[in-house]
Amino acid sequence: MQGRKPFWGANRRAWGYGPRRIGPRRAATATIVLAGMAGAGFSPLAEAAGAAGTVFVAPAGNQSNAGTSCATAKFSAIMAAIGAAVPGSTVVVCPGIYHGSVAVTKPITLEGEHARIDAAGADNGVTVPTSGATVEGFTVTGALGEGILVVGKPGVPVTHVTVKGNVVEGNDRGNPTGAPISSSPYRECNAAGKVPGDCGEGIHLMVAANSIVEDNTVEHNSGGILVTDEFGPADHNLIEDNLVKNNVLDCGITLPSHSTKAYVNGTLVPAAGGVYDNTVEHNTVIGNGTKGQGAGVLLAAALPGGAAYNNTIEDNMIVGSGMSGVTVHLHAPGQYLSGNVIENNTIKVNNLLGDPDFKPVDDATTGVLVGTVAPLVITIAHNTIVGDTYGIWYLHPATVTGAASNTFRGVRVRVYAP
Repeated sequence: MQGRKPFWGANRRAWGYGPRRIGPRRAATATIVLAGMAGAGFSPLAEAAGAAGTVFVAPAGNQSNAGTSCATAKFSAIMAAIGAAVPGSTVVVCPGIYHGSVAVTKPITLEGEHARIDAAGADNGVTVPTSGATVEGFTVTGALGEGILVVGKPGVPVTHVTVKGNVVEGNDRGNPTGAPISSSPYRECNAAGKVPGDCGEGIHLMVAANSIVEDNTVEHNSGGILVTDEFGPADHNLIEDNLVKNNVLDCGITLPSHSTKAYVNGTLVPAAGGVYDNTVEHNTVIGNGTKGQGAGVLLAAALPGGAAYNNTIEDNMIVGSGMSGVTVHLHAPGQYLSGNVIENNTIKVNNLLGDPDFKPVDDATTGVLVGTVAPLVITIAHNTIVGDTYGIWYLHPATVTGAASNTFRGVRVRVYAP
């Protein structure tokens, strides 16, 4: 089987295993120099936006210009324009290709007008460590790690960030095959002991709260959209109306807890960590994980102390995933995955590679799989599951409510609990 090498039997990011190794570059904002390149014609929308509080960037920008439109932009580098912007203003990035990485270090709107960020050789395409920022309208490609990384500080989530209307493609290139390596220029891609190379994702919310990821196209990265809690909670985020397709080494949308402090001695500690109260809705999730054992949507915990709970997965279209359309994995005692709701989704022919991580092995096509070694309570209701061998596959430590309310079409076994 192709894809990332196993760790406890599987790719740790797709399956929710193992805390990500966070280097200082991930949590810090780097100083980045960008060079603008000649591009296409100007956008009428951007031309009309030359009001007070708007800063323009264009490949031919020059400090001697008036700075009131794309045609008269003062800046040719995005970071220089961000440096000149005041909080609450808009930086309009005019048509063209901009090389390097971008850090949105102020609560501004960074608005792309037919603008491409070519992050080839950079750790990440766009990093957002600042609450209240918006990134919209860009094509982001070529990063070694994440295309767009929204990242908080230890114990302090970044909040109210919007990532909207972007095309995020061809990122996560620091380890393009997923095999364990030690020579990647992006150190998170290098293997360490049992931990395989793990670079990033198309869009990643790391320790983020009350933020929105909507109307993006996320394709041809290793994985699609990721929400994690390495050093603080990731909660009350909205992932909606995205097209997530052909991210073949990992999951389409992943909500794994990587914390060891979110569930301690049988008690939830939401201020310390956990992936909770997030909503994933109205997304189209197609063809993910087909070379690396990735689910359409994954809910999981990594180590004891992890917690991914009270999340809602609803009204999504999920088809053609390497693992089950919606996959829930609880691998060890001391993890908490109760309270999640999977409802009103359309799920068609998933688990193309099988799911070998629990016994008995589920090696048939499956709509929803709940693998667990400890009790959990989950709602799986009012979904339409089409063409799978198993509609719902779950192990007995799980308590599943709502199973009878689902619609099964062309499904050989509607509910299977070996």
